[in-house]
Amino acid sequence: MAIINLIPNGATPAKRTRLLAEAIGKARSDFMKGSLRGGDLMLYQKLSMMQCWDAALFCAWCAKGIDCADVNVASSMFPVTSADNYSRIFGKNPRTVTSAAQLMKMPEGCFVGFVSGAGVLRHCMLHLSNGMGAGNKSDCVISDAHTIGWEILDMSQFFFKDKNLNANSTTTIIYAPVSGQMI
Repeated sequence: MAIINLIPNGATPAKRTRLLAEAIGKARSDFMKGSLRGGDLMLYQKLSMMQCWDAALFCAWCAKGIDCADVNVASSMFPVTSADNYSRIFGKNPRTVTSAAQLMKMPEGCFVGFVSGAGVLRHCMLHLSNGMGAGNKSDCVISDAHTIGWEILDMSQFFFKDKNLNANSTTTIIYAPVSGQMI
């Protein structure tokens, strides 16, 4: 069964995004064993090779969690966001997360950004629920992550064992709900 078919009809955009992000993350073990096939393999590989924020956008777009004319299946880079300009995803006044307790309460399927003290977007993921996130290239903020490959990770480690990883001590977590909005 194709991963995309796991999304129930009538699910909200946020739930659609969470379910797809989670299903692709769970497919990592099948990919590592060489048993992921067809469209699921193609989707896993595409997400795994993208820049983290492009992968989060593409996953939300594939799940019909967002509507964005700049995102399409033919490209792997989108002119929607960059390290220096991420307001199309997070808005002008993004919500901040300052503790693991707040992280646990973020809405499902939302975009999660990790912004340096200099205002540069270091990383982007999708929140699943209870502080778990999905994305790729997450090793810049979470030590248990891999450089390549879409995966599910415990983002709360940012506040605990990884609080001094790279520039995490001067990094702020921001988020924006996925609600079917036009980006």
